Amino acid sequence: MDARAWIGLIIILLAAFMELLDVSVVSVAIPAIQRDIDATYAQIQWTLAGYQLAFAAGMITGGRLGDIFGRKRMFITGVFAFVVASLLCGLAPSAGLLILFRVIQGLAAAAMFPQVLAIMHVSFPEEKRAAVFGAFGAMASLSGIAGPLLGGVLVDANVFGWGWRTIFLINLPVGVVALALAPSLVKESRSSERVKLDLTGALLVTAAVVLLVYPVIQGRDAGWPAWTWISMAVSVPVFALFAWWQHARKRRGGSPLVELRLFLQRAFSVGLVVSLLFWTAIASVFLVLTIFLQAGWDYTPLHAGLTFLPLAAASVIGSGVAVPLAPKIGRTVVQLGCLICIAGIVWLMVTVHGRTTSLTTWDLTPSFVVFGIGLGMLIATLNDLILTGVRNDDAGSATGVLNTAGQVAGAVGVAVIGLIFFGQLANRSDEATAASVPKLRHELQAAGLPAPAIDGVVTGFRTCYHDIAHAKDPTQTPASCGRISADPQSAPVVTAAVNKIRPEVQRQDFSDSFVPSMYFQIAVFAGTFLLVFFLPRRTSGEMHGH
Repeated sequence: MDARAWIGLIIILLAAFMELLDVSVVSVAIPAIQRDIDATYAQIQWTLAGYQLAFAAGMITGGRLGDIFGRKRMFITGVFAFVVASLLCGLAPSAGLLILFRVIQGLAAAAMFPQVLAIMHVSFPEEKRAAVFGAFGAMASLSGIAGPLLGGVLVDANVFGWGWRTIFLINLPVGVVALALAPSLVKESRSSERVKLDLTGALLVTAAVVLLVYPVIQGRDAGWPAWTWISMAVSVPVFALFAWWQHARKRRGGSPLVELRLFLQRAFSVGLVVSLLFWTAIASVFLVLTIFLQAGWDYTPLHAGLTFLPLAAASVIGSGVAVPLAPKIGRTVVQLGCLICIAGIVWLMVTVHGRTTSLTTWDLTPSFVVFGIGLGMLIATLNDLILTGVRNDDAGSATGVLNTAGQVAGAVGVAVIGLIFFGQLANRSDEATAASVPKLRHELQAAGLPAPAIDGVVTGFRTCYHDIAHAKDPTQTPASCGRISADPQSAPVVTAAVNKIRPEVQRQDFSDSFVPSMYFQIAVFAGTFLLVFFLPRRTSGEMHGH
């Protein structure tokens, strides 16, 4: 292998990092976007969901387009479209246009991202793939953590007075570098078979993914109305119709969108289920951690991002450990990663349990490092195991399916953990406020309020926090919070007492809710550990060595 191939790998990983970053980078800029372009909470949700939905829905088709027209060509096309869409997002004058440009950005990402794994799979010999996929694993780990951190830095820095717009405009120099260097450094490849795009299949699978993912993304904020369940139920027969169409098209001698022979390979079919389970855990654990630190413990986005840095560094170390181990022990690396992740989560649960007064970055770092090492080992090895037996002709189709599965699993994981975690917050809110009542009474008595007034304030405070914990829109302050004090003269005293007590109540509620929510993560990683037994023992590098 010459140096050009490795430099080309850096280029495609840089572009992939940029696109994965945009899944999470917007979350920290939500308040600034709302203020600047007068966006509603629903519009902000669509700014986040539009990108994720388009990204997930388009990747199977994007992967197959790479097989047909060339993976490098589709990669460059996708990067160009992503850069243009990023510029438009950065210049968007209204919330409606921002949503539209985010959808275009997601479609561009769907055209580009499947080509990354496909190019890696076909451009490097088997003995090098462990290192290549290890680099991809390190990049994927960093991207999920770097989004909130980079977003916080850019919004706080307010470069040139552009504020939140810099989170999109930062993509321009990265994209330009990729566009300038990819044509000469990235190897072109395509299917050797005469493949035509299956438009009917593309429409069916896009419809099925949208029917499943859209209600999953929007369900909690909408209160899980009947249409969300109907939509998810309808996605099942649409997926079945897509599978039937693929089989019928293949039988008639046509080119299916997804090569069904992929599912005859145990590594791919079982690996797809393992990947679904794994990404369900990863997406959900980072959501809970972000909300826990920022909403529960009042970390700023920048502080939260810096707190995640040891985890990110540890995941790179884990990827580095996995690369030489994978050729020797194969799938056991993934299982070790699962066990280490579980150990990190248990350590984190012990650290958080009962905390109400102090939780520093240094308190969290040991458990984050352990979890990060396990995470790096998993991501670095799993894709190599899954793609071990995939033919080069099917690389785009395989990676399109694999990446779509990851996006769908992430959306499902976020929805499930949202139900668990926010449900715990709501259920435990009354218990948390009850524990703080004696302190609140003491503060009010010291301020000289009479007993009847204190009783009214306590009742009002409990109602206020109950409504906060049960609210669907966290950006709105419940009306009950404005009626805690019935006497305008005592309002300053009451406000001071409530502001002193409320952070402790909030931390108590979040700590009590966080710990049981982590049992979901443990169960998912344990399930992943068991399913890996059904994968082939060897990675591509180990097979080459034998």
